[in-house]
Amino acid sequence: MAGDIGFGILGSGNMARVYGDALTTMGEGGRLVAIAMGTRAEGLAAEYGVTAEPTAEALLSRADIDVVVIATPHSTHLDLAKRTAAAGKHVYLEKPMALNVDECDQIIAACRAAGVQLTIAKQTRHMEMSMRAKEYIDDGRIGDLLFFRPVSVTPGHGFKNVPQSWPMLATEGDAFLDWGSHACDATRWFTGADAKRVYADYDDFTGAPIPKSTALVQIRMTNRVIAQILLSYEIGPSGFGSRRNNQYTIVGTEGSIFWDLDRVELWTGARERHIWQLPSWTLPDFKPRDPRRIGNTGRQVNAFIGDLRSGRPPRVTGEDGRKAIEMTQAARLSAETGRAIDLPLAAELRAR
Repeated sequence: MAGDIGFGILGSGNMARVYGDALTTMGEGGRLVAIAMGTRAEGLAAEYGVTAEPTAEALLSRADIDVVVIATPHSTHLDLAKRTAAAGKHVYLEKPMALNVDECDQIIAACRAAGVQLTIAKQTRHMEMSMRAKEYIDDGRIGDLLFFRPVSVTPGHGFKNVPQSWPMLATEGDAFLDWGSHACDATRWFTGADAKRVYADYDDFTGAPIPKSTALVQIRMTNRVIAQILLSYEIGPSGFGSRRNNQYTIVGTEGSIFWDLDRVELWTGARERHIWQLPSWTLPDFKPRDPRRIGNTGRQVNAFIGDLRSGRPPRVTGEDGRKAIEMTQAARLSAETGRAIDLPLAAELRAR
């Protein structure tokens, strides 16, 4: 694919702005062409000096758009992805990929039938701290992996005093589908394995408006690693751990790693400790347009551009997105039934 690759964005909320910033400040051979959908589309398009299309159909009909970023509510992903593929555009789909595995399979099939590429946004793979931690693992610095613990906790009771927004709606799944799709993908990426069994407990301790706002999920991986994911929007103002809303502990036979959004700690031997950190973009206040935050998305956008130009499959595939959804779906089914769920999911469970 020669020349600049044209991008269109469906959606005009928080993540649409992140993609707009990524394409206009660090895009390598990609350019933003148009934005459609949502009450803020016209203003956002004007900010970037691009066209605000009145409908998704109008954006999809443009010959100068090669890739469509879908940054809309989860429940719209299946329909919009199928329409995007049918229009001959490559699909860049925000997480979570879809509401369940059956929808993921339909999206993958639609892209394959149309001959277009499909990638799923996985910012956790593209953060400075996570990439450094993954290098430590791949270099054998902590030996064989044993235990993996992602934590996402939001101090101040999370959404409790936030006006109603679409992630809180029951039609969009639950809290673990929304953020857990990040943690489940990270679990596969860091461990280099797939999930084979999932057990979960969900609760609403404080009446937070997002459904099932606390989840504790234990996962056995095919390489024997045990992962334990804690998600909660119900943590008080005192916070938890380093107070960042992403905290990972990775334990191996020869050492351990801790990382959050701003810091990586490598522990090896009895006393050896290495720390690498950067200025925070989350504390004391969240900085939504900080270059470090935009970089998390920009690195994947640029990698996708490179893959399209070279004719390679994307480094993050639809199958990666599907497997993360399968893990979140198994967690929900476990919380509902009180039993462990084996993977891969049985056919009769994939649409539930």
